[in-house]
Amino acid sequence: MPERLTDQIVRRAAAGNKAQVFIWDDQVKGFALRVTTRGSKAFVLDYRVNGRQRRMTIGNYPDWSVAAAREQAKAMKRDVDLGADPMGDRHDERTAPTMRDLWQRYRSEHLCHKSVRSQADETAMWRDLILPKLGKERVRDLTVEHVERLHRQISTERGTPVRANRVIEVLRKAMNLAVRWKWRPDNPVVGIRKNPEHKRQRYLSMGEIARLNVALDDHPEQGSADAIRLLMLTGARRGEVLNATWDMFDLDSGIWTMPSAHTKQRRQHRVPLAGAAVDLLRRIKQTSDSSFIFPGKSPERPLTDIKRTWKSLCEKAQIEDARIHDLRHSFASILVSQGASLPLIGAMLGHTQVQTTQRYAHLYDEPLKGAAELVSQAINGASGRYSPSQ
Repeated sequence: MPERLTDQIVRRAAAGNKAQVFIWDDQVKGFALRVTTRGSKAFVLDYRVNGRQRRMTIGNYPDWSVAAAREQAKAMKRDVDLGADPMGDRHDERTAPTMRDLWQRYRSEHLCHKSVRSQADETAMWRDLILPKLGKERVRDLTVEHVERLHRQISTERGTPVRANRVIEVLRKAMNLAVRWKWRPDNPVVGIRKNPEHKRQRYLSMGEIARLNVALDDHPEQGSADAIRLLMLTGARRGEVLNATWDMFDLDSGIWTMPSAHTKQRRQHRVPLAGAAVDLLRRIKQTSDSSFIFPGKSPERPLTDIKRTWKSLCEKAQIEDARIHDLRHSFASILVSQGASLPLIGAMLGHTQVQTTQRYAHLYDEPLKGAAELVSQAINGASGRYSPSQ
């Protein structure tokens, strides 16, 4: 029978030879002391919610006195009467997904569909920047302040403001997915102010290209030198060249067909090859024993890094402040100088959006000025030239 629990009763309570016994309180229905055979004592509360019987531990004795545990039981029963489920809430709190859980699902359901390069890049962001700071945070508890602090740390403490922006973009997508998966109701990354970025406008001059060609001929590592030659001749992205396989090429027709999984825009891209590019590939193929055009140390894997070669080439050719990707910009600038239109340049480079190609529009200034001069000369040199007196 229930009886009023007191500190004296609790101190004397024992389970005897039973695994556990319950001593019920007659003041608060469902409130009891649980005693185990090992002498452990804890206050519990039994209650029903949505037809289900629940038992929740309030706390251990003597950490909790009888009076304190009873008051807590009363408060919990009031919450239950109002529709709450303390045991369910505690369970949800323990099992609520963390940012590390979000990364695991993001990687398996979203990132896996991206290119190999994007997977590696985003994995590095999560591993090195996001998880060390936010990994233990529950997804539902992430705040704007958390995100702004991370963005600020990457921008200022690490001195990589552009990288900080890329991290924000990845986090925004991940939190959008968290909303879709009903892990939280909103996205705290939306509206975060990013650092200003300035698009590079670096193009190699014809003099620099000439010096680069000389340096390429003299370089001891001709495998990576050939990769740079193909970048120069096609305007392709570094990852597209380094991961290229022989089955993508029809050297008789002079066509390089990149599958959708191989391109940044995730769609098939056909690249017409100049004769010099075809000759380069045929020369490489004569001694190739790999499915990759540019194999790494193992024929089963592609070459992954040509940065050291590029650095040494730039030093020898006296080329300053140039990245490998600037070869792609230089390819476009040469097309412009030869009169190619923006749509043609976009098609050659595999752009899917007009605004991406539009960055090269300013290169038309000089050709257009030249064209305007031709018209001017024709008008001024024409017979019967108009004058105000006529």
